[in-house]
Amino acid sequence: MLTQIAIKNFKCFDTLMLPLAPLTLMTGFNAAGKSTTLQSILLIAQSLRSGNRSTELLLNGPLTHLGSPGEVIHPEHGDIAFAFEDDRAEVEWTFKTEDRSRRMALLISQVLINDQANRLQFSNLSDLYMLLPPEAPETARQLVNDLSQTIFISAVRMGTADVFPAPEDPISVHADVGVQGGFAPWWFQQFLDDDVDKPRCHPADSATSLRRQFNAWANELFPAAEGNALSIDKTNLMRLELRIGEAGEWRRPSNIGYGLTYAFPIIVAGLLAKPGQILIIDSPEAHLHPLGQSKMGRFLAYIAAAGVQVLIETHSDHILNGIRLAVRDQVIDPRKVAVYFFGHAVDAVAGPAGVVSPELDAQGNLSEWPEGFFDQTEKDLARLAGWE
Repeated sequence: MLTQIAIKNFKCFDTLMLPLAPLTLMTGFNAAGKSTTLQSILLIAQSLRSGNRSTELLLNGPLTHLGSPGEVIHPEHGDIAFAFEDDRAEVEWTFKTEDRSRRMALLISQVLINDQANRLQFSNLSDLYMLLPPEAPETARQLVNDLSQTIFISAVRMGTADVFPAPEDPISVHADVGVQGGFAPWWFQQFLDDDVDKPRCHPADSATSLRRQFNAWANELFPAAEGNALSIDKTNLMRLELRIGEAGEWRRPSNIGYGLTYAFPIIVAGLLAKPGQILIIDSPEAHLHPLGQSKMGRFLAYIAAAGVQVLIETHSDHILNGIRLAVRDQVIDPRKVAVYFFGHAVDAVAGPAGVVSPELDAQGNLSEWPEGFFDQTEKDLARLAGWE
């Protein structure tokens, strides 16, 4: 599980060092660096999946599409560097940035590895395996393997498609429902009757099958919601069926609405991801009623407490409050939750990267509420009441 991420000369950041928790929530102003921070993980993950011998950081691929080197280099500085740390090791990659127009990738120029037994530096690299030199210690390889198993669910999802594809990668990442959630019905159908880890099970349902647990958690968002997935004969396609209530008619997603279909891949990935796996979700609140958003925050707290590392980008105070309530209700320890507010870079309070980290106590209270941190409702109500 990642404990820290560091970024140098990447897009809006000259430097950023961010400790990570099992459940990390990132919020803040638009174009303040939330997506940029998570893209550092996605770039490494998609490069790892592209080929065992790659010496490049691929800027365009299945997880993220960022264009050319000139579009991602901090305008006032030089080579890009990413560093990731867990409780075993730290690995830092530096990438050459000489050609900013013709190439769609960055070449790895240096790898630094630190663990309890080693401090290693590798340059002039020509033979890499999983972005590491052959001499890399096992601790570094374990960290890199965790990065390669990252699941990413974007803010834009397939939603109301009539049919959904099966994964075509012969070595697919476990529980990878796809950036747009399109593989979720396939994973759901494959594991319908398999048991879900006890810590992730809904407290109101003692049955541990994926089918029952999906229904239990979906019911939190949409009362009496149920799901089913069927393979279509002689194709690699799946049909997703949803209904409201046991006596209700099974319907195609387009006749249920975006809320449940957008939540579907999140619930499936959360219930199936392995302990230690990284699950990144952009806008888990999308198309959900405020009550559903709060319950989604609580669900993700359960998943993180069970050992999956959950990284969230959100603009929803309801997601935040659902997590705060989960802390108060002892679903997850406050020390396993990190909250980051990405303010404007010129914000003197926030520091050089414009990032503030309010701390949570055991009652779910936050230590501070910086300007712009989920305060717009109060500001608007104050104006309406004439309190300005």
